[in-house]
Amino acid sequence: MIRKTLNKIFSSKLFFITFSLLVSIALWMYVEITENQTVQHQVTGIPVVLINEEILNDRNLLITDMRPDTVTLDFECPRSVASKLTNNSLSAVIDLSTITERGYAPLTYEINYPQGIDEKSSGMTTRSVSRIQLYIDRMSQKTVPVDVPYTGGAAEGFICDLPEFSPQDITVFGPAEMLAEIESAKVQINRENLSTTFSEDMPFIMLDRDGSEIDAELLTKLTFSDDSIHVTIPVRMYKEVTLMVDFIYGSGATQQNTNYYCDPPSITIAGDPEDLRDFNSISLSTIDLTRFEYSDTNVFPIPLPNHFTNISGEKDAQVLVEVLGVGIKYLTVLSPSLHVTGEQPGYIVDIRTQSVDVRIRGRQEDLDNITEANLTVVAALPAEIGLGTQRLSARVNIYGIDADVGAIGVNYYITVNIQRE
Repeated sequence: MIRKTLNKIFSSKLFFITFSLLVSIALWMYVEITENQTVQHQVTGIPVVLINEEILNDRNLLITDMRPDTVTLDFECPRSVASKLTNNSLSAVIDLSTITERGYAPLTYEINYPQGIDEKSSGMTTRSVSRIQLYIDRMSQKTVPVDVPYTGGAAEGFICDLPEFSPQDITVFGPAEMLAEIESAKVQINRENLSTTFSEDMPFIMLDRDGSEIDAELLTKLTFSDDSIHVTIPVRMYKEVTLMVDFIYGSGATQQNTNYYCDPPSITIAGDPEDLRDFNSISLSTIDLTRFEYSDTNVFPIPLPNHFTNISGEKDAQVLVEVLGVGIKYLTVLSPSLHVTGEQPGYIVDIRTQSVDVRIRGRQEDLDNITEANLTVVAALPAEIGLGTQRLSARVNIYGIDADVGAIGVNYYITVNIQRE
């Protein structure tokens, strides 16, 4: 009977509602008691934060020492408050605007609390120190050169130019006695075997007069005009390219019987890989093979596009040209075969030249078939005809010969006298 009654009570809805309510009240009371329980709470390593430092700099002053740089605070507060008080949520704030001269400056600090908590509600009881000791010094400045050495070299087939960098000097601000130890700034490039141009903003280190790196702790007391150095190491491809000449063939000179020798035969140049990859030769000049008999020697400047550099250094090349397997025949063309073209009405042209000596070049068997009857020498009158005796440049024409022969040399002339009718 009792068991039935108990089962009925425990299984009823009213029991479960009443039981749940009692449990909730018990939990609430536990949380309230626990969270509002007063505890002893200590926070260490609270950072010291400086404000209005720019005002100090405007007064040409700076901080060279600060002790301590963190503080410890003790609290007596509810556990719920203590959980919010950490060295990440707290800071000790010092206002530097009151400092006007160099020397020691013991300054008080204000505690910056997290949102919703102030000094009263925090329950702070003690501070590890009441003041922060600062040493203030007069600010000086020194400009030092920047050195950017590179010894990593280039990959095979490439060449590194000297590093380009900016700025080329850095101004350092700090106490005069500290600046006296600094001699230069240096960028260290830890790259090797470059095959493309390197360009990057790089950190720098400061060196003393012995070339030793300045202690890192000292650097924290200094400021610099620049945070980094922009460094560019131009990397160019280099290759050997052939020096060559082009020819105007004729008068028995063909590609098959013409030889040439170039000194130097090639040079080494450097340039952008994309430009240089398909650049294999340089044409020095065009040589007219009808201007000489058997051989000719010329010195030509070596032309190079502006975006390439001649790293082997030669500026000129000597070219010897030879025409092989040909002969020369000397003939005299008499006045009946001397002519002018371009005659205009109203003018009388009298050819005063009686004969012209010419040189014909070609294979000997072809030259044997040529006589003066196959030749004419023709001069062209200028478009604006002048009066009097004139010397006109002339060309030699060959007729009736089906062979690769022709006149050589450029100094053929006919003298004429021009009068009005």
